[in-house]
Amino acid sequence: MEKSLLYLERRKTGEAVEAELWDDISDEHIQLWQDDWLPLVEEAKQTLERAGVPREKWPQDLHWKWDKKTIWSRGLLSLRRFTITCEEKLQGLMLVNLTKMTGRVAEQKGKDLAYIEFVSTAPWNRPDMTKEPTFRGVGSVMVRVAIELSREESFHGRIGLHSLPQATRFYREICGMTELGPDGSYHGLAYFEMTESQALKFCS
Repeated sequence: MEKSLLYLERRKTGEAVEAELWDDISDEHIQLWQDDWLPLVEEAKQTLERAGVPREKWPQDLHWKWDKKTIWSRGLLSLRRFTITCEEKLQGLMLVNLTKMTGRVAEQKGKDLAYIEFVSTAPWNRPDMTKEPTFRGVGSVMVRVAIELSREESFHGRIGLHSLPQATRFYREICGMTELGPDGSYHGLAYFEMTESQALKFCS
C-alpha cells in the first residue's frame, strides 16, 4: 500500500494542512473507523431519532458498514479502495468500480468510466453532523482521485456515480458533473457523469 501527500483546508482558519492519500483501506484504517468514526455515527442516529426526524431525511450513508464493504471489495480486482488520513485520524473513504458502468452522456455513450460506488467523509467534517466541521475538501479530493484513476486506466477522466439526495448539489454545482436524473434501476437515485472536458475543468 502506498501513500501520497495532499492538503486539506482547516475550516476554522483556512490553513492548508498536510494529509495522506492511501491507495487502499487497511485493517488499521478500519480500526480507526470503528474506534473514532462509528461512535459519532451512532450518536448522530440517536440524536435524529430523539428529535423525531423522519428516517428519509437522515444522512443516508449513516448505515454504511465500511468494514464489510472493505472485506467484500478485496476479493474483486475491479474494485479500488482509497483512504485519506490527516493528523492521525481517518478523514475519508472511497470505493471505485472500474467495470460496473459505461458512459450514458451522448458524447461518451458506451465508453468505459470509473464508477464511484461509495464515498464518505468523517462525521467531524460534515456540517450535517457537527456545528464546527474540522476540514473542508475531502469530497473534492476524492473526486480528483477518481478522475486520476480513470486516466490511469485510459478512461480519460470519465467518472460516474449515483448520488444520495443530500449530495446532489455538490456533484452538480461544485464538481460540474452532468445530471441525468433519477435512475429507476438504482433506487431512484440521481445519476451523474463527468466527461473528459468536465474533468479537465474540475482539476484545473
